[in-house]
Amino acid sequence: MLYALEARHAPVVSLWVWYHVGGRNEVPGTTGMSHFLEHMLFKGTPKHPKGDLDRLLARYGAQWNAFTSEDVTCYFETVPKARYQTALELESDRMRNALISIEETEAERTVIVSEREGYENDPSFLLGEELQAIAFSRHTYGQGVIGSKDEIKLMTRDGLYAHYRRFYAPNNAYVVVTGDDEPERLIEHATEAFGPLEPSRDLGEPPKAPEPEQHGERRITVHRAGGTLPIVMLAFRAPRATDPRAAALSALAVALAGTSTGSDGASGRSSRLHRALVETGLAADVDATFQLMKDPFLFLTDATLRPGIKHADVERVLLEELAKLSTDLVAEDEFARVRRQLLASTAFNTDTITWRAYRCGQLLSTGAATSIGDWYAKLAAVTREEIRDAAAALFVERSRNVGWFVPEGDAS
Repeated sequence: MLYALEARHAPVVSLWVWYHVGGRNEVPGTTGMSHFLEHMLFKGTPKHPKGDLDRLLARYGAQWNAFTSEDVTCYFETVPKARYQTALELESDRMRNALISIEETEAERTVIVSEREGYENDPSFLLGEELQAIAFSRHTYGQGVIGSKDEIKLMTRDGLYAHYRRFYAPNNAYVVVTGDDEPERLIEHATEAFGPLEPSRDLGEPPKAPEPEQHGERRITVHRAGGTLPIVMLAFRAPRATDPRAAALSALAVALAGTSTGSDGASGRSSRLHRALVETGLAADVDATFQLMKDPFLFLTDATLRPGIKHADVERVLLEELAKLSTDLVAEDEFARVRRQLLASTAFNTDTITWRAYRCGQLLSTGAATSIGDWYAKLAAVTREEIRDAAAALFVERSRNVGWFVPEGDAS
């Protein structure tokens, strides 16, 4: 699929290639393969040997990167308008012609193990990974993205190459472009670059392990040595991005913890969890997240405790705040503030050409909306009643997963 959006902010073009492969497409024994493969796509092709892509893009002052999630693997370049076709040539080349050698696989394995060990130094990552694992007993979302250290060490070049040949193809990708040109011309050039490429003849089957209904609360405690602060994390089973409640759940997350828009944190300071936990001295930080995902995922809330505060006390306050939203309509003035923050953050995050392309790709790849305008309209149409009803359906004991991070030596 090709999608283009005209954006005359500056004489640049942002090209994003979204492959429909991520953690959800892996089976036990191969977890982390999509992320490992993402690293390998920077190792060159016969036409562009290792380092050539970096040199070319750096010469043009480009911005480029990649990421892997549970649902997708994505690559992007934001380049001067005159270099759009160069970016297209580079991405279409590595879509089917990447060099994945044994030597580079072994060298990159060390890098990814080190990356994994770095994540393990973050208590939020450790707790989130464990909580996600207990929240999904069947669906591959429970495996996460980066994979276990043991499976990273067992990854083979042949396995990576087979994964690449199966999933990296024009019939398994969304190409999203925003930039300083007419959409028709942007699509025309992209069609010329990707159209001739060989499609994959075997994309495999989509994940066939729908997560069964959860019938009661699940709990986990993670212990780790060090001077880090304790954490309480709650995860509730939440619907997929195509669900009619997705926009209301996005608003619900803003009501609980605000948005990341702006550097002064004013949005977060007006939120319910900040007032209930940070202003009262129980927590140093709070957050709430609803992600747009292809399959039903999780609505997360978490709090980093201040020294000497007990986990049980913070968990109780978290649950009280969730219960209030489940039974009472938010006040008119609070709703107006939440709505304003939600719409402002949506506009802010699509203000640059790069992030506008990202947002388009995210909405299209998950099915949340057909365009940024479509998603904005869905957010603008959310009502107070829909926020309350979404909270009431979500925040129930039977679908609750609770995680505590306890630094070793802390008995709270």
